[in-house]
This record gives sequence, structure tokens and C-alpha cells, in this order.
Amino acid sequence: MFALVCKDGASDVQAQCAGVFEVHVVTAMSELKRLAAEGELEGVFADARLGVASVVRERLTGVPVYEYTPPFRVDAAMRWHEQIRKAAPEFPAQQTFTLTSSPSPPPEPKPKLPNPERPRSVELPFRHTVSAPVRRRTPVIMLDSPKGGAGRSTLGAHMAYYGALRGKRVAVIDLDSFGDIAQKFGFADAPDVRGWRGNSVEEAVRDGVCLVHESGLHLFPSAQSKEVVLQDPEYALHLLQLCLEEMDVVLLDMPQGWTPIHQAVLPYTTQVLFVVVPAVDQLARIQEHADKLVFAGLSKADVSPILNKSKKARSDERAMAQYLLPFSVRAVVPFDPTIDKRGGINGKRIVRAMKPFWDETFGFVAPQRRRWFGLFGQ
Repeated sequence: MFALVCKDGASDVQAQCAGVFEVHVVTAMSELKRLAAEGELEGVFADARLGVASVVRERLTGVPVYEYTPPFRVDAAMRWHEQIRKAAPEFPAQQTFTLTSSPSPPPEPKPKLPNPERPRSVELPFRHTVSAPVRRRTPVIMLDSPKGGAGRSTLGAHMAYYGALRGKRVAVIDLDSFGDIAQKFGFADAPDVRGWRGNSVEEAVRDGVCLVHESGLHLFPSAQSKEVVLQDPEYALHLLQLCLEEMDVVLLDMPQGWTPIHQAVLPYTTQVLFVVVPAVDQLARIQEHADKLVFAGLSKADVSPILNKSKKARSDERAMAQYLLPFSVRAVVPFDPTIDKRGGINGKRIVRAMKPFWDETFGFVAPQRRRWFGLFGQ
């Protein structure tokens, strides 16, 4: 049986494969893993528009993947299948051997030995248990959106500033070449940090690669150059590994869309902040990006969609909830007029809407409200 992972046109693919391949449409990585574990999966037909072929190859080792660009052609799939069969090693037929030998004598019975006396149990006054040290897992939050201008940098800047003011060692790694998260903290001229390979965050601060805000926040700006369209995934992993050892929380400001940087940092990601604008003309793109997150192996608890309603666009929240499945909306950010045109970090409505989510992410305990009844005047 072959699994089909496609954006649309599943019925057309099944009609072409009728009588040639047994095709089953799948919508989740868990279903692919189940079919592979049961031994029923012969291969996977993956739509190139989804960009999930490499992820499926990594997750399902040994399962051939045929990536096609619509329209699907069954003759090309048959040629690919024939090449896979020819490349598979041929095992020789199993040979059987018949051994003739004289029957062996029955084994001699072993003498029964007396049971040794069981030692008495000694009760100790206390129990001492030694447990292996457990390495803490630093939360890595990915600020993601299918399209630029959704507000992920603004929300990420507010989130990082919120955690830094409350004593957390927060690091922000800007991986978007067109991002401006450094300007939100007052850094006008971001240095060109391409090619830097240091050994610590302190060394990065000394070399000017890492900028330190007055709140204690550490910021790794992106290369603000017209020549750079996409950051280097190896450089992103290098900065991430440095921050994992010295920081409490790491925020990754990702580029728009689905890039090789996403595939590089996803194994380290603990939470995805999926920022979307509920615009009608963006529903198809949002659904496509949500499907990629699903096939990347992320569960419902790992992805937190945030609706940013600060953009003046024709929106449909009910349709948005359907296009975001299987993920559910965690917070809704209203329009905040307190943010200036430069996009600072003084959005009061943003903080009010995102505070419960931030407290849960940073591990803060929300203080209980105290009510005073004028007892001091008595």
C-alpha cells in the first residue's frame, strides 16, 4: 500500500492509480508511522508543494518517497517504482540442509544439592538513593508565520522583554534577514554577524555579535544586507547551541514561509508561536503552513496559534479556526493604538492579551488578587 500526502487532487491520483497501486490518503505523521510499523507501507507519494518529502524521509527511514509536482502522472510513478525494485538487494533462495547423526544418550540427572540458607535481611535506619543528574531542557520558542507582516517580531519582542524584566535570561536570535526586531529595542545599526563562530555568549557580546539590552535581554541580530536572502542553517544551529547552555529561554524569530532553517531548528524547538492574521485571502496559505507543522511531527500541544487582529483586513475567525486544525487558537491580540509607528515594546493591550500565555511559558505563578476592605482606617 502507498500513502498519499497531497494538498489537493487526491481523488484524481487515486483514479489514476486504480488497478496499479493501492493508494491511501493520510493527513498526519502519526498515521504514516503506524502504517510503517505495521509493515503495510510500501512507499509514499508526496506533493512537492507541501515540502514534506525530506521530513518524511527522516522520520521513516527505509520507506521510499516519490515527490511529484502536480499534475500527478501514474506512468512516472510506475517507472520510479520499477527503479526502486531493481535497486533493492536480491536475496538467494533459502537452502535447507539435512543432518544425520546417531541419537545422543539421555543426559544424566544432576544430583540435588541442599538449599543454602537465606541470609537475614538487615534493616537500615535510612535509605540512600543516588539519582543521575538530569539536564534541564531550555525552552526554545519559535516565532513563526506563513507570511511577512503578521506581527511575529512585535509579539516576540514584547514576550522577550516581559520575561527579561522578571529575571529570566532571555536570548532572541533573529533569523529573518528582513526582520527589524533589533530596532524595536532601540538598536538602529545592527552589525553584520555572518561567519562568526565563537564559543560562548560572553565572547559574542565582546565581539559585538550579541547586543545586550538594558533589561538584560541578549539579542543576536540578523545580517541586514541586501545580499543575504536567507540565513545559514549551520550558523543558526551554532548560536542556538550556545544559548541552550547559558540562557533560560531562547526565542527564534524565523523567516516567513517554510525554509531549511525551520527543518534545522525544529528538533530543538519546544513551542511554536504560530502568528497569523485572520484575513480571508490568507486562509489557504495558513492551512498549507499548518499542514507542514503537522507533518514535521509537532503535536497539538507544541503549536500555539495567535490571532493578530491589529491588521485592518477582511477577516473571518470562524473559517480561520477550521483552517488551523488540528491546532486551536491560544490567544487573540486586538488592535493596540499605544504602539508607535516604529513598533516599540509598549503595547499595553498586547501584554494584557498575551500575559496568561507568557506566564505559562516562562513558568511564572500569577499572583492572587488581594481585596482591601479599609481595615487600616479602623
